[in-house]
Amino acid sequence: MSLYLQPGKITLAFYKARGNFFDRLIRWWTRGPYSHVELVIGAENGEATIISASPRDGGVRERRLVLDPELWDLVHIPGDAEKAAAFVRSHIGRRYDWLGILLSQTLPLGWHWSGGWFCSEICAAVLNLQNPHRYHPSALYKHLVAPTPSPVKPKPSLLASLFRRFARSAIENGSRT
Repeated sequence: MSLYLQPGKITLAFYKARGNFFDRLIRWWTRGPYSHVELVIGAENGEATIISASPRDGGVRERRLVLDPELWDLVHIPGDAEKAAAFVRSHIGRRYDWLGILLSQTLPLGWHWSGGWFCSEICAAVLNLQNPHRYHPSALYKHLVAPTPSPVKPKPSLLASLFRRFARSAIENGSRT
């Protein structure tokens, strides 16, 4: 087949390089090694055709790229790659979901904007995972390579932990008066 694809499998590429400030911020915030994920839908002349949502490109798009193994980790999941590609292609042009990143990844609200996507959200949706907006790239990778995948239990972010602590404290102090 190709360096990137396997028959009967959906291939995801997880970005692990240092990257820019935003990549480093994502890895720091999520406490994981990955800052981005792409669906690999084809390959030709050593280049992969990838599709996902990207803040660099403003939303859902398709492009070609050499997936250097020093920068990317590939995961192959049983599934219909053509159906997965068709799903993401049907959303090309949708905006990047900055509001969803804020309200589901940064704040513990679990909300997302139906008019846009972020990378791990659209890749989790391709795999029919429940609550795809709850996955960041490292959580999606961990879910897929775990011996027995289980529903995602996102690790509370630092902000979420502080928010919960503040809310508990407010409730306790309010019940004392």
